[in-house]
Amino acid sequence: MASGDNVRIGFVGAGTLGRGLALALDGVGCEVVAVSSRSRASAEWLAERIDGSAAMETAQDVADACDLVFITTPDGAIADVALSVNWRAGQGVVHCCGAASIELLDAASGAGAAVGAMHPFQTFAGLGDSTEAARRLSGVTFAVSATGWLADYLPSLAERLDGRAITIPDELRPLYHASAVLACGYVGTLLDAAIGLWARMGFTEEDGVRAVAPLSRATIEAIAAAGPVNAVTGPAVRGDADTIAAHLSLLSEHAPHLLALYRELTAASVPLARAKGVGEGELARLRRTARGPG
Repeated sequence: MASGDNVRIGFVGAGTLGRGLALALDGVGCEVVAVSSRSRASAEWLAERIDGSAAMETAQDVADACDLVFITTPDGAIADVALSVNWRAGQGVVHCCGAASIELLDAASGAGAAVGAMHPFQTFAGLGDSTEAARRLSGVTFAVSATGWLADYLPSLAERLDGRAITIPDELRPLYHASAVLACGYVGTLLDAAIGLWARMGFTEEDGVRAVAPLSRATIEAIAAAGPVNAVTGPAVRGDADTIAAHLSLLSEHAPHLLALYRELTAASVPLARAKGVGEGELARLRRTARGPG
């Protein structure tokens, strides 16, 4: 096993996550020397952007060339990739799945490799270049679990990326991943719903995005600065059941597919409303309004 900056790193999988992490590691001086992907074009795209890196034909080729291999394939393929490669004793093998721990790499561990899971709590959608990748990873939380020399090395990589490494108990990693889905994927779903209402008012999707994005961005920044209780606004956390009722009335007419979502979000806002000082009588009325008739 190499040490320090002499660790030769490779990637199996050059999708969005693989590209983002490889470019970011290259940006902080790590030696990324090999990449393979189901799509040869994807592997070549990434290798062309990293000095000294080469596109390889197979995962085995990457493993043969590297001290540390990141398997950044779709989650369902990780265990199969690990099983398909002849690993060396002492070699490092890491996956970036958020919902699973090192059990996906049992085949590599059985061959004597050090194994790890290193999941960045971040999205790489719309990735541009290495500068953008490094920016997105700066300050990010990484869920790390590892054996052997990787137990020290992976947290050090997180620090080099100006991030922080945390340890999640294996049995709670799906809960950690659910948090990521709520904070990213389902925020996208929610914003899609908000943007869609602009079409119901006669505007284009572009108009909706231009209106919604600054509001959502400011909300996220306020939460980052002061926490949810101090940053959240809106009729639900004010205990304003009348406004909620008006929203539900027009949603039932113009966007009935959003009624259940709006009701659930209103009900889920009750603890925040209580934390902001709304009285129990108003909270009860808010819950009744959210439930609707019946």
